[in-house]
This record gives sequence, C-alpha cells and structure tokens, in this order.
Amino acid sequence: MTITVIALAIGTWIGWPREGGPIDPTAQESSGVVTPRGQDDFDDPVGTPDDQAGDATATEEVEGEPEAGDPAVEVTAEPEFDETAPSEPVEATWDDAVRTAAREAALATMTAFAATDQTATAWWDGLKPLLTPQAQPVYQDVDPRLVPVTEVTGAPEVTDETSTLLAEVAVPTDIGPYTVLLTRADGAAPWLAEQIRPPEGS
Repeated sequence: MTITVIALAIGTWIGWPREGGPIDPTAQESSGVVTPRGQDDFDDPVGTPDDQAGDATATEEVEGEPEAGDPAVEVTAEPEFDETAPSEPVEATWDDAVRTAAREAALATMTAFAATDQTATAWWDGLKPLLTPQAQPVYQDVDPRLVPVTEVTGAPEVTDETSTLLAEVAVPTDIGPYTVLLTRADGAAPWLAEQIRPPEGS
C-alpha cells in the first residue's frame, strides 16, 4: 500500500505543469494565447512581428528611388510661339517703295565694304549685318586692306528686277560701278546682299 501511494505521488508530481516546463501546443491554440518564443528562435526575434517588418519594407520602397520598369515622370514645358510673326509668307511685288529699299540696301552694303580705313574687326562688324547668312562666310575672311574700292561716288540704280525676290543694283565707286546682288525671303523681309561684284576688268 505504501509503495502504491508513493508511485501515485511521483506520477502526479511528474505530470504537473511547472514554470518553464513544456507546454501543450493544443492548449495554446484553444485558449487563443500566443506564447513568446524562446531566445533561440533567430528567424523571428521576440518583439518584432512579421507584419511590422513588412510595413517597414513597404515604406522603404515607396520613399526610395523608382525601381526598374517604373514609368518615368517627364515635365514638358509648353512651347512658346511668336504671335507677331506672320503665319504665311507675304507676297513679293515690285513698286517704288521696293526699289527704294533695294537702292538703300545696296548703298549701305557698298559704303560698309569700301570703309577700308577701319580695322578688320570694325570693317566686318559694319558689313556682316548687311549680308545673307550664305554670303557671310564668303566675306568674313576678306582683308579690308586688299579691297580696292574706297568710296561710293554716285546714286545706286536697280538694273535687274526680273524676280520679285532678287535684284541687281549698280553702285558707282571711285574705281567703277560695283554690282550688288540682293535677295529677300518674301515681300515683308529686308533686302540683303548675296554678292558684291567688282567692275569688269578691275
């Protein structure tokens, strides 16, 4: 009898749950209480829930640089348009005002071309605005000391107005008449010099 009582006492003592001892997993799930994991669980340390780690990762992705494949953000400024510029070319014609403008353009060109008493820089600065963009490279490297004409001696005269966009103007000088070939883009554009031809035989 005594042995039986001792055996029952030992069995009861062994089966009784103690602090820090094994816990029945079935009891944890049924009660709804989550038991903290031990310190040896390195995959999910105590106090760092999986949902918090996921939120941190999502925040870093949003606040960081765009990932590969994300659409690029472009900010395009609206183009500026010159509302004062004509939308279509102005028809070119010949009349007294056009002839006067051609004579004045040829006179200004020859006056600047004959100003050989200036430095090369000053000479070119005076002539360049009167030439077409195509003519500028041709005359840019001219040495004014080699230009034979030095003075305009008479009034220019239009000698060819076959085309409404081209004109030839004869300009008297101290070595004979120069011919200035003028051109314009349309009826509203200014005349510009395309060629400055010296007198024949000079």
